[in-house]
Amino acid sequence: MMLTISHRVRRDIRDIIVAEAGKRQINNKQMNKESKPLTQEQRKEFVQLLKDSKTRLLGNLMDGNWKRREKARDVAREELLKRIGAAEEATKLREAKKAIKSSETALEKLGVFINSSNRITFSDDHESEYSAEIEDAAEAILQAQTETIRKQYEMAILNVLSTESVDDAKGIVEPLV
Repeated sequence: MMLTISHRVRRDIRDIIVAEAGKRQINNKQMNKESKPLTQEQRKEFVQLLKDSKTRLLGNLMDGNWKRREKARDVAREELLKRIGAAEEATKLREAKKAIKSSETALEKLGVFINSSNRITFSDDHESEYSAEIEDAAEAILQAQTETIRKQYEMAILNVLSTESVDDAKGIVEPLV
């Protein structure tokens, strides 16, 4: 236990308190106990010491009150989640957020980011490293799409040229126009 004594307490009383605090009473009954009479001034000093101690203790409680209150609110929120049946989903969400954070950290180390639109981006260093590869792959994808569409329309043109009825020709043309 730590003893804090106000500096406003007289030096002789402070010395008595410190000396007494350092002693351990082994026997509660001491026969030849010398006691000095307590003067009114000493009483005031002891009362002031107690008031200062009380003020400090209450101040410490008030300073820490918002932390304790927030912890109490967290416990109350958890209890409410259990009562309304949302505790399991909240646990799943917390675990998912941990997994997301872990994945984001791992991707960040590789220079990869996913923005709020779910678009993959790279850090400046990696963007320049991968830009040629990305452009080549994008060009190949666009050419494949173009080729697929071209073949589809050419096949439709050949089918229209080979059909003999208007209804058949409409059936070929309508989905593509």
